Amino acid sequence: EKGVSELISPAADSEEYSLGEYYFSPNGTKLYCGDDTISTDILLALEEYFLSFQNNDFESYKASMFASYAERYEKYLREVYSKSEGIDSDYSLKNSFELRYNNLRDNLKDTLTYESTEEKEFSGDYTITRIRAEQPVYDEGMTEESMIKSFFDGYSEIFGTDYYAEISAEVDKLVPITFFVMVTAEDGTEHKLISEANIILAEKDGKYYTFG
Repeated sequence: EKGVSELISPAADSEEYSLGEYYFSPNGTKLYCGDDTISTDILLALEEYFLSFQNNDFESYKASMFASYAERYEKYLREVYSKSEGIDSDYSLKNSFELRYNNLRDNLKDTLTYESTEEKEFSGDYTITRIRAEQPVYDEGMTEESMIKSFFDGYSEIFGTDYYAEISAEVDKLVPITFFVMVTAEDGTEHKLISEANIILAEKDGKYYTFG
C-alpha cells in the first residue's frame, strides 16, 4: 500500500515470529495490523501523532488532529481552562502538547530507573520502533457506538454542547482503535511506551485524524 513496504513475514525461527506480519513505514517503524479491518493509513496516522512527541514537534502534533477540534479545544484552553485554574498567562494547545510530551518521557524514565542496575539519570529520549492497532474488545453491554459516545462525553461537558452529534456530522466516520507503541530507549532495548490504549480517530476524505 502507498507509503509502506511490502508485507513482511518473519521467519518461523525468529524472535519476531510471534508478533506477526508487519509493514515498514517510510520512517522505519514496524506497523502491525491486528486484523484486515485495520488499514496501514490508520497506522501511519498513529505514527505521525506519536512521532510529534518523539521529535517534540508541536506543528506536526497539531496537523495530526482534526482541524475543527484543535481550534475548539484551543479556544476552551485559553478562555475557560486557564481562567478556572488561575493561570496567569493563557494556557494553550501548545501547553497541552508539552504536558503530554513530558508525561511520555517521564513514564519511560521511571521504567528505565526501575529496571536499571546502576544509579543513573535518564533523559527519556526514545525512538519509535513498532506500532500495532486492532479492533477494541468491548466489555459486556458496551458497543462500538456506546464506546465512541463515552469518549466524547468529557468534551460535551467542557464545550457545553452535544459534541458527539456535532463531530459525527463533520466527519465521514469515527473509528475506535486499540493500539500499542514500542520504542527503543537510551538503554538500547525496546520498551512499551503505550500498552493496550484506546483512541478514536476521525476519518475524513480518506485521511485519519486524532482528538488530542
